[in-house]
Amino acid sequence: MDIYTGTSVAIKTYKSGSDSRRSDSSMTNVACLRRAVEVLQRLEEPFGHPADPKLWNPHLDHVKPSELFMRCYDFSQDSDGQPGYNSSGELYLVTELAQESLKDYISRKRQESVRPSQDTVRSIAKSIVLVMAGLHAKGLIHLDMKPENLMIFNGCLKLIDVDGCVEIGSVISPSNLSISFSPCYCSPEWAGFVVGTSDGIVAVPGLDAWSVGCTICELVTLDAIMKPTYKKIYKTDPRNGQRHYLDWLSGLQQTPMPRAVEAFDPELVRLLTDCLMVCQTAQRRTCAESLETP
Repeated sequence: MDIYTGTSVAIKTYKSGSDSRRSDSSMTNVACLRRAVEVLQRLEEPFGHPADPKLWNPHLDHVKPSELFMRCYDFSQDSDGQPGYNSSGELYLVTELAQESLKDYISRKRQESVRPSQDTVRSIAKSIVLVMAGLHAKGLIHLDMKPENLMIFNGCLKLIDVDGCVEIGSVISPSNLSISFSPCYCSPEWAGFVVGTSDGIVAVPGLDAWSVGCTICELVTLDAIMKPTYKKIYKTDPRNGQRHYLDWLSGLQQTPMPRAVEAFDPELVRLLTDCLMVCQTAQRRTCAESLETP
């Protein structure tokens, strides 16, 4: 809790694999903290219209960045005032405190065997698309969008875990696969990149758009829609199961739309099949463009 304001906060501490601050683990943790602070501070700045009109939507004129992204309150600083180990040897990040993640919300609904109403799903879906449109308008790609990385802060759905964000237009090489991603939420082209069918991949908003579509579907199915296929393929060859799944995903030609979603809301299906989860990357729309879907 903030002793000055009485506001409850979240404190993320980074552990070192060694007592030495010069260890590889410690240096990696410092780099993660610095990247997190850099991105969070960038996200707090007012929106500016990006050069690419596909990354902007008038809806963003009516929201503040603090309504879309987790806020950073404080962080440990080294002797130069930079994010790092403080004089007490602590490494931490202080942010606003969430009530629950979208993953927690979905898990709770699954345990209760109660699917959210159509209006609720549409409202949450719009919030997710708006959050990611905001991130892309800031010139960043998340690359690991999933329910776990969206949290509810006093009724606002916000993005977290941003230290892995990369600049739009940057080229990711196979040697940079330290970037976190989740197989059941990644796009077909990212799957192809991971299994080595391309020499590199450009960070574009479509990578996140696919993951947003998977996340929205999960509001209806109450579980990751690609998980059954992943488990089936994995069981046939546990040692190479993930690679086989990614090989399969990379060749996908049609949106894997669950019947439960089709029966639940045909208009939602159009958002997913026409905008977010289009297998042909050139035809997939950005999140900003998808906000125009009725």
